[in-house]
Amino acid sequence: MDGDVIRYRRSSFITRRVAMPIGEPDGRTTPRLERIVETFRTAGINAKAERQMDAWLRTHAAFEVPLGQAVHAAGGPVALADDPDAVRGMLHLMRQNLAAMETPPVPRAFAALRALPQGLLVAVLRRFLKSPTAAHSGLDDPSPAMAAELEQLTEQLRAPARAR
Repeated sequence: MDGDVIRYRRSSFITRRVAMPIGEPDGRTTPRLERIVETFRTAGINAKAERQMDAWLRTHAAFEVPLGQAVHAAGGPVALADDPDAVRGMLHLMRQNLAAMETPPVPRAFAALRALPQGLLVAVLRRFLKSPTAAHSGLDDPSPAMAAELEQLTEQLRAPARAR
């Protein structure tokens, strides 16, 4: 966001294939949700109603927090890609986060992070980190606000585990 303006990156293979999920906290499909999804679609943004929005957000955080923190600590996505040990550590944290979730990951494809061999995932993640997709994803944002957001998300991820 830039003030009251939402900036959306230009269409790519990924943005055409993966719709931006939008959902109500209780999972219902409401007229409001339908209007919001339609507004995004009218603006050319691939969006879909997501019934399991809370699980989607938790899954996203389980992946994004270790990724963002590792990129930040390494000094950027390419620097992280050049450090296989750091990528392995990041993957370990992702797997821990996913294992600690009370629900299955949404989308289900994220379960692959727990099932596929570490060596394969490290290679895929390193390739992604060197890709134009990573370069234009916002991962390379060294701002204090980004670091603070990742720290806040870390606390939120830990909260359900502490409540048990």
